[in-house]
Amino acid sequence: MKKIFLHAALLLLCASCGIDEPEKNDYEPFICTEYPEERVYYPEETLVFKFNMPVNPNSLKGFSVSSENAGTLESVEASGNFVKILPPLPAEDNLFVTLTSALKSEDNKPLMTGEMFTENKEVKEFVYEIGRKLPEVAEIIPDDSKSAAVAVKFDSPVEIKIKDVEPKPADMMAIDEWHVFAFDKPLNLFRILKAKSLSRDYELENIEIKLPADSPKESEVTFEPVSTDTAFTLNVKGDSVIALSLENSYFICRKGCAAVIDGLEPEKNYEFEAEIWTKTGKIERTFTLKTDEASPHVMISEIMHTPSLEPQKSWEFVELYNYSAMDFDLSNCFIDDKNDGKGVDPLSAKNEGEELVLPPGGVAVITGNEAAFGDVLPKDALWIIVDDTTIADAGLTGNESVQILCDTDGARTLVTEADPGSFKTEKGFSFTSDAAGRKCQSEVENGTPGVYAECK
Repeated sequence: MKKIFLHAALLLLCASCGIDEPEKNDYEPFICTEYPEERVYYPEETLVFKFNMPVNPNSLKGFSVSSENAGTLESVEASGNFVKILPPLPAEDNLFVTLTSALKSEDNKPLMTGEMFTENKEVKEFVYEIGRKLPEVAEIIPDDSKSAAVAVKFDSPVEIKIKDVEPKPADMMAIDEWHVFAFDKPLNLFRILKAKSLSRDYELENIEIKLPADSPKESEVTFEPVSTDTAFTLNVKGDSVIALSLENSYFICRKGCAAVIDGLEPEKNYEFEAEIWTKTGKIERTFTLKTDEASPHVMISEIMHTPSLEPQKSWEFVELYNYSAMDFDLSNCFIDDKNDGKGVDPLSAKNEGEELVLPPGGVAVITGNEAAFGDVLPKDALWIIVDDTTIADAGLTGNESVQILCDTDGARTLVTEADPGSFKTEKGFSFTSDAAGRKCQSEVENGTPGVYAECK
């Protein structure tokens, strides 16, 4: 009771002397007050985290950033009350951000990551999706002088209109990811005023294309036309050659290229117009020809090099397609990869006594001799095996070309070849090519052995 009276007396004394009662000292925790919103971010953007007090830059070990493809990111900056993840962010990736109590304020208060401080050392984790980066110029041809023709390659698809180029070109053509501009005279500088990204809703502006100031040297351009029963090939060579246009088909040349027109009829007259775009201007040529007599043709239409089925090597296959109007005899034929002459496998029929003759429009499938494709192949597909459990050099890979060779008149010749490394496919999906020369990935997992498919 005496203590209560004493405390009351002190309060009265303080009040009479004008002295306030001491205020209670509340602790203000260090917290993150604003996080980046949940949406798709782009590589050129900055992710900003805001805190209620200045951040100690020496405590960023408590703010870790990593991605699926790029690993740990070091592009983190603390400035005042903010921590920023600086561009460029890893394109087409997921960004993982982790905040722990090791992150401290400027006066060394630990970050409070939960509702209150606990011994469990709670963390805050965030995942942000990063979209595609903006297109950039990846390559320019030529790179050694001025030029009347300039090929510009972007690292992702863009759309450019001729009116949006300054000075305005005399002509322009698009070839896959390339754009080729033809001018009235060689120049070393022009601008693309607008380029619309086809992968993002964005328009690039004022892209400067600059070449060396040296004048181009005169260079001879040579032409070598070759025709078969169903195709015309034009080989063009010359140090000044940039691009080629042949019957509305376009090709980047890099000092030389081969343009092919397929699907011609045997023993028929044709006339083709060609435009060759060079450093010093355009060259126009007309080629007349008569195709050869009809002959058999076969092509590699599908390669399954990394199946998802196990055992993997037993499910590898190479598919052949006869795109001619004549039978193709695969007797005395072989399969090879790496193009090194090693591990060449002779072809034989899986079903004893069956002839190795592929009819027009027919499909054959080549496998190892222990592969179990009996329930997979269509009944009309020709099943061919090699003399080993694997095809060619210990099986197929995604970066080695595959060749079919046949012995004819005492000589071994290359009949057809395909390079799966020219078109990347996902594991479990096959490399596919069609008679029109298009390449694609199979639409279904583990491919379509025995069924010829055209690329869309």
